[in-house]
Amino acid sequence: MPNLVTKQFKLSNAKNFIEQFNVSSGNSLYMFLAKPSVWSSDSEIPPNPVDNQQSYSKLWQEIIGLKKISFTNMVHVVPRITWASNTIYDEYDNEDPNLLGKNFYVINSEYNVYKCIDNNNRKISNNEPIGKNLNIFSTADGYKWKFLYSISNADRLNFLTDTWMPVRKNEDVASVAKDGAIEHIKILNSGLDYSVRARVVVEGDGANASIGTRQSLGVIYDFIYTNNGDGYRFANAYVVDSGSQGRGANIRPILSPIGGHGSDPISELGAHYIMLQSRTDYNEGFGDFPAGFTYRKLGLLRNPKNVYNTVANVSTLSGLVSLTLANVNGTFNNNEFIEGLSSKANAYVVTANITVAANTTTGNGYIKYIQVNGLTGNYNSFTVGESVSGKSSGAIALVVGTVSPEVIHDTGEILYIENRYPITKSPDQSDNLHLVLEF
Repeated sequence: MPNLVTKQFKLSNAKNFIEQFNVSSGNSLYMFLAKPSVWSSDSEIPPNPVDNQQSYSKLWQEIIGLKKISFTNMVHVVPRITWASNTIYDEYDNEDPNLLGKNFYVINSEYNVYKCIDNNNRKISNNEPIGKNLNIFSTADGYKWKFLYSISNADRLNFLTDTWMPVRKNEDVASVAKDGAIEHIKILNSGLDYSVRARVVVEGDGANASIGTRQSLGVIYDFIYTNNGDGYRFANAYVVDSGSQGRGANIRPILSPIGGHGSDPISELGAHYIMLQSRTDYNEGFGDFPAGFTYRKLGLLRNPKNVYNTVANVSTLSGLVSLTLANVNGTFNNNEFIEGLSSKANAYVVTANITVAANTTTGNGYIKYIQVNGLTGNYNSFTVGESVSGKSSGAIALVVGTVSPEVIHDTGEILYIENRYPITKSPDQSDNLHLVLEF
């Protein structure tokens, strides 16, 4: 049977996703970085993620660090459409089922967002809309625009990218929005021989519309909106002329959205996309994003548990096991295998940090590692008091302690996985990461 998943369903899901992480909800959301090892022995081309339990279990073994995404770091976004001259923009039309896939809104050079109300019969736009006029306004190229909101400095920094832009509500705009108003009439045929007495008759379920005509040599080219009316959900319109033999005009009223233009930009622009922003610093959480590591996966985890078996709520978490070392001789390498000489434990080094004392050849420090099915030879645990050696570096050290991950594996819900080409963070690097989810 014919069916349709509506835009309202998508928007509702997007809104509910954000709301579940409100400060008072008790829920938490973390972005994780994972997989320091290569994709395969002969290729670094990332494969498609797999959605099954085996994939989740392996992912947990590969997680390096997690960063909490706060409620304020989530926002509805839409594809960025930057105004440019010599471009035809689409006009808003309440009857267009494909409107949300069209270029009917723009962001200008002042970071203001506008909706195109009238594109002057699909003419080229050459005059950038400027300013924050709360009324629909015209530009010299014949376009009519409606200012919706401005993008703040903070939102530019956190959420505005080359391809996406945040959606916000401007309360001043919303306060003057006109529900179900007739603020644009589409001319399908301009007609002939109309006089200055010609006016528009509106028939519909709203009220109060009072609209005159503008004509040149008897041809209708625009309208005078004395009163836009309100409450229309359905309307037809035609031109009557008591002063001459005007004939042939064919017009269609365009109804503003429920609540009016600018009353709900998230719905009006179809913002069923959510951007999540996370900044990871190299010195966060005492090395939760350790110096010089490489990752190939990132994703989202809802409500992971900490070592106290409660829902985690701190800013960062380490997913790695650490070995505290002494009497280090040589230099352990990131991305090499190490082995315990007594336990025969095998692991993959994510990062090693060793400090060598002055005038000596040995030092102290730590190794952070993973043990992964199909990568490391076993899951044996390293023991305190044994020596470990680097398989490629030849370095050797004494294990004096172990530190467990700050997150309990296999807790919470993995919501999103993205496989990437390898990204290596430099020792002093901070990253501003964005994820966009479509609902």
